[in-house]
Amino acid sequence: MFFSTKTLLRPTRLSHYRETGQKGGILVYFGPQSGVQERSETVDLEQRSCGNVWTQPKCDTKNAARNGNCDALVSELYNDGDVAIPGSPRQICYQGDSDKNAFCCVSWRNAVKNLRKRDLAPYASAILNQCTQNGISGKTTNIPLRSVCTSVCLSNRGTHC
Repeated sequence: MFFSTKTLLRPTRLSHYRETGQKGGILVYFGPQSGVQERSETVDLEQRSCGNVWTQPKCDTKNAARNGNCDALVSELYNDGDVAIPGSPRQICYQGDSDKNAFCCVSWRNAVKNLRKRDLAPYASAILNQCTQNGISGKTTNIPLRSVCTSVCLSNRGTHC
């Protein structure tokens, strides 16, 4: 069940949709305010030519999410994989039951038409499985999502992928 909210979470960052997850948490779709363009959608030829090999996740110690929340998010992406994701926003966050560091977010750099949750699941899972030191935070690049070359990130925030 989707419903729109207009709660400002950070400057120009809104919670657009929320849905109850299968394990009781909440999936939150964040994005910019309507009409706000964060960056140009023009992507040069080198960025568009992903090739056939995506990079292994690069782990980071910044913005690390709680492992349990990331496990739940990846499960939601796989188990509810047929659900279409709107062109904007470009991040989905799982909100767990902790007040501190409550989110695990998957985000992607470029807009992708006809994207489904299952398209993000293997990349989020790879980051989850490789980047487990002191929480989850990582990025993988050269991802061919429905013919769009992009990056996928997993961390406690849905921005700056």
